[in-house]
Amino acid sequence: MKKKVVSSVRKLLFAGYYIVSLMIVPIVYNRSFKHGELSYLSKNDFKIWKKSMLKMLKEYCVAGYNFRIRQVIYTFANSKVEVIRKTEVKTENIPIVVLCIKNDLKRIRILVEHYRALGVEKFAFMDNGSDDGTFEWLLKQPDIDLFRCFEHYQTAVKEGWINRIVSHYGFNRWYILTDSDELGTYIGMEQHSLRDVIKYAEQYGIKRFKGLTIDMYVDGQPFGNTDDIRGDYRFMDVNTYFEKEVTVGKYKYKAYLGGPRHRLMNSNITLSKFPLVYFEEGTISDSAHFQFPHELLSEYKCYLGILHYKFIGKDIEVYKKRAQPNSGFSTGGLMYKQYMNFVEKTGGDNFIYEDSIEFNNSDSLKRIPLICEILFDE
Repeated sequence: MKKKVVSSVRKLLFAGYYIVSLMIVPIVYNRSFKHGELSYLSKNDFKIWKKSMLKMLKEYCVAGYNFRIRQVIYTFANSKVEVIRKTEVKTENIPIVVLCIKNDLKRIRILVEHYRALGVEKFAFMDNGSDDGTFEWLLKQPDIDLFRCFEHYQTAVKEGWINRIVSHYGFNRWYILTDSDELGTYIGMEQHSLRDVIKYAEQYGIKRFKGLTIDMYVDGQPFGNTDDIRGDYRFMDVNTYFEKEVTVGKYKYKAYLGGPRHRLMNSNITLSKFPLVYFEEGTISDSAHFQFPHELLSEYKCYLGILHYKFIGKDIEVYKKRAQPNSGFSTGGLMYKQYMNFVEKTGGDNFIYEDSIEFNNSDSLKRIPLICEILFDE
């Protein structure tokens, strides 16, 4: 009974918040459009983004949650984003790789090399005040468009930045939305480029590619120093991943959980993502794990393995900061608190277990039942 009362009160509060937002959001967006923050948009695209943001907010409010989404909406309009370099997109059917970055030069080099090998011709990076040489390195890469914002990072704020980057290139394009410690892979990638993946998507009407985040680990203690991240952190779980039905807005879809973090730390972090996305009019990145409209989340199979390089070197110092209550990370840094508790209790146990395998090439993904093979035309 108490839960029903609380739920009803929450829905009333969110309904009131939505009504107020119907007045405030247009004012904020119109001001940003008029005075420069969004003035690069065409009038038509500006109207689409504004209308879609309100539509997304309505769905969350009707469902009775959550205030986090307002950060996505207002960050998109209000962030002071500096365009350092933006060049013309020459090829339409190859995804643009989009991410936000701060101080991760070693992994960002690997990521750029990985996607160049898959045929990517355009990267669009938002630098959040790097001071370790990352920004300077990005500036030297002619295929990387560069944006910069010095505002305080928060999980939802990052999604606002990602939408801002996407809005510079426009709708009806494919994008890869990623973090610097993730490499998107698929079975057959050694023989088939991303151009072939997009061809397959267009042939079968696929608008989003679902992926499973696969934590990669070393045979040894985590957080060790390495000069060869991909070579040393080449081990992965294959049979510890599972599905769980979750609700996003008013829709349900099957999310993925498991892996070594669940096995060793009792972590229930969601591991499913939709990193390869065709942005139609109305598409919004509202989470690191999915995009609006949410009714599309349950439509597609999982074709991607997202190799995740997370427990390396000085990462542990970064995670200590992220575990603090005001770190800006979702759920108060709970995920990072679990990492710290694991290290404190075990000293950082080896992640290897009896069914660990090495990732040697994309055929290794076949060992994970959740990942499907793209049936390319030969």
